[in-house]
Amino acid sequence: MRVSIIIVVVIVIGAGAAGAWLAFAQRTPVSGQGTASRASDFFKPPQDYKTSGGEQMKPRW
Repeated sequence: MRVSIIIVVVIVIGAGAAGAWLAFAQRTPVSGQGTASRASDFFKPPQDYKTSGGEQMKPRW
């Protein structure tokens, strides 16, 4: 009986957390152009790399 109460409490807390997350999540308009732009900005690598100092590269053969 005690184990079933613990399981029910965990399920209730999980459901409450999921409901709060869905209720308080920011609602942003979904547009195809904005999503693609954000994705390209997220995955774009930096173009300025520090090249001074460091260790000399050695071939691995």
